[in-house]
Amino acid sequence: MKNKLSDLRDHLFAQLEAVREATDENLAKEVYRAQSVSDISRVLIESAKVEIDYYRHIGGEPSASTFIESKPALPPANRS
Repeated sequence: MKNKLSDLRDHLFAQLEAVREATDENLAKEVYRAQSVSDISRVLIESAKVEIDYYRHIGGEPSASTFIESKPALPPANRS
């Protein structure tokens, strides 16, 4: 497992598919697993929010986060 937001998103979608494809016999197990994944994901996302708030508070760039991948800046829109 990697430690980026995109990896977390991939795991969430994989778990969603597992619940969707679950049979009657293992549906309860997959729902329980999905709830666990959801709870852990919520904590990770909240900690990322705190990290970004910290960078903003100290005047740093939120892109310094190691959890959230920084995307290259888009050029300004050409509005004529």
